[in-house]
Amino acid sequence: MFRRIAGVGTVIASLTFALVGCGAQGGQSNNSMNMTGTNMSGMSDTSTDQKITVTDGTGAKVVLSNPATSFVCLDPSSIEMLKDLGETNIAYDHGDQSFVKMVFGADAKKLKMIGGSWMQPNVEDIVADHPDLVIGDAYPHAQLKAALKGVAPMYLISRSGGYKQSMKDLINLGILTGHQATAEREVNEFTAHLNSAMTKSPQNQTSLIIWGSSPTDFQVPTVDDPSASVLAAISKYPWGGHGAHGMSISLDQILKVNPDVIFVESIGRLDNSNAPTLTSQLASNPIWNQLKAVKDHRVYEVNPDVWHSDRGGLGLEKILDDAMPKLYPNLFTKQ
Repeated sequence: MFRRIAGVGTVIASLTFALVGCGAQGGQSNNSMNMTGTNMSGMSDTSTDQKITVTDGTGAKVVLSNPATSFVCLDPSSIEMLKDLGETNIAYDHGDQSFVKMVFGADAKKLKMIGGSWMQPNVEDIVADHPDLVIGDAYPHAQLKAALKGVAPMYLISRSGGYKQSMKDLINLGILTGHQATAEREVNEFTAHLNSAMTKSPQNQTSLIIWGSSPTDFQVPTVDDPSASVLAAISKYPWGGHGAHGMSISLDQILKVNPDVIFVESIGRLDNSNAPTLTSQLASNPIWNQLKAVKDHRVYEVNPDVWHSDRGGLGLEKILDDAMPKLYPNLFTKQ
């Protein structure tokens, strides 16, 4: 896990070269974003005299003849990434309305929606939108590739790989849209923010994230998850494992670790803002009430649109800003 991450943010050129050439390289240490190298600030944002090629989160090559300017986003985090890059010609899954309102505010009504569900988007709606690029989650949208062949290239984002993979995705989308320099600035801003938080953090608190919609249906994201990887950089986060999904884990297992602070993503509220919080549903459980974080009143409901759905630079910065005062309140107490 990421107990301490040294030298996270300097210059991101080596990462960008890797993405343009053949995608993210394997074998990187979990202790570094590996972003040192030659400064690329003098490079142009766009390239129209040759094919634009990147490697997505599944290892597949995505090739465009020209920078993309219209998009169908099946994954909510790509919506924020595109907005950060200055792109707004976006159609999105109707289930992401609350996320789009959070990102775009009053301008959310200008964006188009497609039908279907997150698991099974309406392919006819995607085709009718004539996008330059379709962006989805590696799970479950890889299955749409065959149906969209000849319609639009597809870039698949992987939830695995923590925040480092999220930053690679942001760089890739910057390349595909002709906004590489903007993407680089966004990555550098996030890494500076993370380094600042890491410098302040005493790393003496054990944290936990749980997500779910009922007391019998909740999971713990591993350090492969973007939000969990951020917590692992600024606290002890002993919930290892690999993969895009959370671990099914019992309250008895959580009690054995007995974390100091618990962050709760009530994902039922993504679809229904009036749904009961997961915290309120766990309140009558005697094992839950034995947890140190519960006894010390250090259980915090967090915005699932940010913590669960948002993997962009601004979203990860929000997680840092949410988590640091709750993990280390003494650092933020006015003298």
